[in-house]
Amino acid sequence: MTNPTPAKIVWTVGELLTRTHEFFARQGVAEARLSAELLLAHVLACTRLELYTRFERTVSPADIAAFRELVRRRRDKMPVAYLIGQAWFYSLEFEVSPAVLIPRPETETLVEQTIQLARQAPAQTQVRILELGVGSGCIAIALAKNFPTAQLTGTECSAAALDLAAKNARRHGVVERVRFLQGDLFAPLEALPPTPRFHITVSNPPYIPTAQLDTLMPEVSGYEPRIALDGGADGLAFYRRIAAEVPRWLEPDGVVLVETAFDQTPAVERIFSQTRWYAATRIIADAAGHPRCVLARRGPDCPPNR
Repeated sequence: MTNPTPAKIVWTVGELLTRTHEFFARQGVAEARLSAELLLAHVLACTRLELYTRFERTVSPADIAAFRELVRRRRDKMPVAYLIGQAWFYSLEFEVSPAVLIPRPETETLVEQTIQLARQAPAQTQVRILELGVGSGCIAIALAKNFPTAQLTGTECSAAALDLAAKNARRHGVVERVRFLQGDLFAPLEALPPTPRFHITVSNPPYIPTAQLDTLMPEVSGYEPRIALDGGADGLAFYRRIAAEVPRWLEPDGVVLVETAFDQTPAVERIFSQTRWYAATRIIADAAGHPRCVLARRGPDCPPNR
């Protein structure tokens, strides 16, 4: 490869940003300028804004060497969030690694809608929320931070993801109101002693059809965990399981809210509406107007709770 920072005695912050931006653009790296800024800010332990107040400052050989290694890995399409170990979600910073999906802005719709539902609970109700597939913990932790009386339970099959979620819960000071359990969907709940049912269940489950995994952008297909992406042959396998199993874990009139791919939303809504356990279903759009979530409310004709 043509190195963006060839041998030179002195490099300034501004020169590094310009050279790296141009290099990333030639290499087809998405968000070339932003990638350069985030990586250099990480190496220099400063904010992106501070890069521009230091534009004429020289960068030490050690920092240049560290930066060059990150640039090389970004050229190979490794996501910036994994390179710097951080991602922002719902105005909160989370530690991330290749053990978890990188939080997406569109998932904030799921959080916003859940907070709205929680606020509709009668006064003095301690809202109990279940999340299926916590990953980095960003959804459960954002809910705990923004609805301080709620109690959160999350399940996750990956031990590495759970370790990261626990770190993030400690980082944001919500460990007393969030508990994470290891296992597949509802399985960890079965091992608990009798506990109250949940007012709200949320999930952003895997929803990419298996055959499409290798067609995703390289940052996703080459680095993000497949277990968190693979939704089965048609991408809808987890929705069918959730629709069938969640009612017995919901309070009367409780709700389940799931994120979907915008082109799958009608199919997901049909899965819930055609399951007799639900009294009502509806589709919720994101800020861009795309269908993004499906909400289903538990009906009276439900299987008995445990």
